[in-house]
Amino acid sequence: MRGNPKYKLNEYVRFTVGDVIKNGTIYIIDKYGTFFDDNDVSYDIMVAEENCLYKHIREDFVSKISK
Repeated sequence: MRGNPKYKLNEYVRFTVGDVIKNGTIYIIDKYGTFFDDNDVSYDIMVAEENCLYKHIREDFVSKISK
């Protein structure tokens, strides 16, 4: 999937961190790989309620939701 992100900037998504499910907005798209797989897309996702930016979330941990 390298270079072809499934989600767009500012898109509202659901993602998992460990066993916790969070909702946030795509803030940055890392199109050319993650720390663990240079063929995978990752995202930096802002969770406004926590004022926290979650970095390098792998695309397979992200899904689209309606706001």
